[in-house]
Amino acid sequence: MASWLYDNGRDEYLTVYGKVRGHAMMKTLTSLKAYQRSVSGGSVHGTAGSPMLRPKFQNRHEPTRRPSTRRLQFFEKKANRMLIKASQTIEQSTGLNLGTRRASHLDISYNAEEIDNEQEMENYLVCVVALHKLMQIELNGMKGIIEATHQPRVFELIVKEAMDSIVQDGENIAARAKRCISRHDFGSVLVIFPILKQLMVLKPEFERTVEECDPYVRSKFESILTTLHSTGVKALEDFIESLRSDSVTQLPPDGTVHELTSNVLMFLEQLLEYTDTIGRVLSQDPNYNIHLERMKTHDKNKALLGFYIKKVLVQLNHTLISKSEQYGDPALKAIFRLNNNNYVLKSLQRSNLLELYLIAEPGCEEYYYKSIQEHKNAYSTSWNKLLNYISIEDSPINFHGDKLKDKERAFIKEKFASFNKEIDDIVKVQRGYSIPDVELRESLKRDNKEYIIPKYNAFYNM
Repeated sequence: MASWLYDNGRDEYLTVYGKVRGHAMMKTLTSLKAYQRSVSGGSVHGTAGSPMLRPKFQNRHEPTRRPSTRRLQFFEKKANRMLIKASQTIEQSTGLNLGTRRASHLDISYNAEEIDNEQEMENYLVCVVALHKLMQIELNGMKGIIEATHQPRVFELIVKEAMDSIVQDGENIAARAKRCISRHDFGSVLVIFPILKQLMVLKPEFERTVEECDPYVRSKFESILTTLHSTGVKALEDFIESLRSDSVTQLPPDGTVHELTSNVLMFLEQLLEYTDTIGRVLSQDPNYNIHLERMKTHDKNKALLGFYIKKVLVQLNHTLISKSEQYGDPALKAIFRLNNNNYVLKSLQRSNLLELYLIAEPGCEEYYYKSIQEHKNAYSTSWNKLLNYISIEDSPINFHGDKLKDKERAFIKEKFASFNKEIDDIVKVQRGYSIPDVELRESLKRDNKEYIIPKYNAFYNM
């Protein structure tokens, strides 16, 4: 029939075919989105954002669950499971076999109780894969109906509206991510990286599907990646800028770890699962590539993320030092810096962050150890006034006589009285200090004893 129409100059059927099949494709996607809304109990794009980090800071007294990259893995697993389910649904509704379905690099088994409601990410990925499957169906369907020379133009007619819809959805996700960036809610932006990772996995197969198509069609998928890519770049750089311009002036009165520090380390840990994706994002920045050229490494993506970790932690350190100047008590300022440096070091060591940081800055671990010791020394000066009362230098006492004079006895009594008063004052102040790390706390106690008791015993014995 198609051949007869074409041979008899009735090629308007090409446009009719493209529009009819395009309407069918759009109807399928619309039905899929409606199904997703029904099973998720709300709008496809109506979720509140990523739960991986709380907006800004949470109350330190609330029970916390330490976020981990495992949670992002659960999002991916659930999304991947939905992709496979989408393929099955399309097969059942069309009767066509879409071929072998693989979970790419993901294990489809998951624990539903561990998964948070990231419907926006999941639904979008399902729609992208569904669009790809439908495109494959339409390409196969045209064979034997549409002349090969006209297939690219007809295919563009078929996919244009659906492709525009998917691109618009991607731009909407990017726009919401940018609004989160402007609010400094960077936890919600993390959803960009799982999407980018999955789309990059899909990209080669998608490009094979459209390799003979019009450039308009071929460019659309790339435009989604470009939009999400630029949003990811902005999120990463604005995160550093937010540390530089952080306006929260309130400091913990007990000198404990600042919530800014814990949030920064949680954010960095979340990035580890997407090292390759973020490496590709950062590779577009000339500043990162300059660093990369100066060193020899087999894993460029790890090195790039390592440089980013370095930039974040250097800025965090500058910000914390600046904030600590608000403390009027020099000892409390030292405790604050000590707590935060110790927390950063321990967080680096218990995760894979240290491995990447060492690529960018081989001496980073030694730096933190040195800083911790410097802050310990700064804290220990808070005992200097106390030690002045038990100094045996320049003593007016004649130790060679048989008896002490009244003036000498009064001098000794005053020394002990002043020592006791000073230690009472220090106790009142330092009981308000907090050192949450048990090992660090015990080491300071030990240092205090080693610093003070020998001098006190020498004075007492004398």
